[in-house]
Amino acid sequence: MFHRDRVDVFWIVGAGFRIRHAMSTLPGAICAGDWEAALCATWLKIPTATPYGREPASTAITERCTECTAEVTRGGFREHVWDY
Repeated sequence: MFHRDRVDVFWIVGAGFRIRHAMSTLPGAICAGDWEAALCATWLKIPTATPYGREPASTAITERCTECTAEVTRGGFREHVWDY
């Protein structure tokens, strides 16, 4: 799925946000509550995982940051949507 010759980005909704931002760090490698910079340099607080059997509230959020979108397009990155 992931290859060294391309950049994968992950569209996430940070805790307290209402739009998705893209980041290049694999979300599962970051602990809940930690901060990570999006491609647009906005700092996102990584949300807590949703309990098993429930759907993450962020699945309904489809709006994407325009600055992150421009960076993804410019870089030709492979995109993934990630919900906690």
